[in-house]
Amino acid sequence: MAHRGVRVCDPWWEPETEWHRAWKNEFPADWQEVVHFAQSGEKHVADVKTQGGMVIEFQHSFLNAEERISREAFYQRMVWVVDGRRRKRDAAQLLKCIGPCVYARPPFILHVTNHEECALLRDWNSSPMPVYFDLGVRQEDGTPIFWRCDPISRNGRVYLTPVSRESFLRVHREGLDAEKMLSEGIGVIVEQLRRAAQRPQPLFEPYRARRQRFRRF
Repeated sequence: MAHRGVRVCDPWWEPETEWHRAWKNEFPADWQEVVHFAQSGEKHVADVKTQGGMVIEFQHSFLNAEERISREAFYQRMVWVVDGRRRKRDAAQLLKCIGPCVYARPPFILHVTNHEECALLRDWNSSPMPVYFDLGVRQEDGTPIFWRCDPISRNGRVYLTPVSRESFLRVHREGLDAEKMLSEGIGVIVEQLRRAAQRPQPLFEPYRARRQRFRRF
């Protein structure tokens, strides 16, 4: 295993699962197990660091909030990929909590969630980083998908976007800054949806429009 001695000395180290190794091996070997040093001398080893400078951490085991916050503060520019099948009910529970699509113009496909009823979302929805849940679910055409949790809870709601595994890998292999684009775009869309919901609907407008149309004849 690459950098095994260094990795074991990292207090954030944990034994790797086959799921963990398989994800890391989707990226070049020299992007894996990248050692990071803070100015204070603190040292940690990132699962993957892309050429674009994005750290990708693959998380199978439970992660308490204190350690999650520490990792996010240390790496700063990162995404999480979380194994959504660690607990037997997690995948089914998450899918059950995903509500209807509220916006559908790729890549901005948004589903609002009932996050209080989902253990995975309760564990991760306070993260300021994008979190991808790998559920091992396949679309009808056979394309593997997983779900991106928007890193900002907006209006008390948590939004998820279905993403293909291939597009995730392509974006990060090519160093594209799609994460920032997605988060900023979602923010704009959610604000538009909020304003539309608050806009008063004129109950008699359709009737008035019909009357004006008839007067032209």
